[in-house]
Amino acid sequence: MTTETPPPRVSKLPEARPISRVLRALLGLAMLALVIPQVLRASTGGQIQVVGVFFGLVMFYTAVHFVVGRYFEWLHPWVGAVVAVMPALAVFLVGAVFGIGAGVPEAGVVLFIGASLVLIAASGQPGCEVLAFPAVLLGKRTHLACLLFSPLDWIEGTFFSGSTN
Repeated sequence: MTTETPPPRVSKLPEARPISRVLRALLGLAMLALVIPQVLRASTGGQIQVVGVFFGLVMFYTAVHFVVGRYFEWLHPWVGAVVAVMPALAVFLVGAVFGIGAGVPEAGVVLFIGASLVLIAASGQPGCEVLAFPAVLLGKRTHLACLLFSPLDWIEGTFFSGSTN
């Protein structure tokens, strides 16, 4: 007797729409324009640390993307997005609130989020911005929502196409 496993329950996010893609790109470019001059003025050691935070976040979120995509596809897109954003927020706040790292954690997180927003806008993917790099590296879109832009995708889709996707 063959037992078939039901397909995983993955929520469908609305496609990234043109206006919200442009807004993603503009916000990402603004964040990069804010942080890159600061990084370039930093010492070589500071620059290496910022890039280390950036690549640390890419590696961390690649693992998160793999685990969520493999074992937690049932996770609600909005709950998963809130949980996914928390580590980057924690890294940022450790630097900002406690003064740890002399601006390095904050700069690394802003660089990561800015570059992620530009990447997700260029690729046209909907979904969680912190998982943009892993989605490209692993070749699989995430089912987690983007806290800021997924509602705009839905509104834009509803307004311009008359459907909720």
